[in-house]
Amino acid sequence: MKTKSWIWGLSLALLTATTQLACDSKTENKAEKVGDEYKDVIEAQQEGDSSDVQEEQAELDSARQDYRELKKDSTQK
Repeated sequence: MKTKSWIWGLSLALLTATTQLACDSKTENKAEKVGDEYKDVIEAQQEGDSSDVQEEQAELDSARQDYRELKKDSTQK
């Protein structure tokens, strides 16, 4: 009976650790996307084309919103 309990305990611990890592990677991916979009905005500003800046800024705002929603959902659980 002890062996069965140990196996179940270790399985649960492994499952919990794996789930936590998966959730972190999603937020990290969204954070990286926000960083990439921010770099695109900076590049567009340096080029001086205002229509490109507006488009890139809209994409950045969208990426930031996605990140905030994912972060909010992950902290509520």
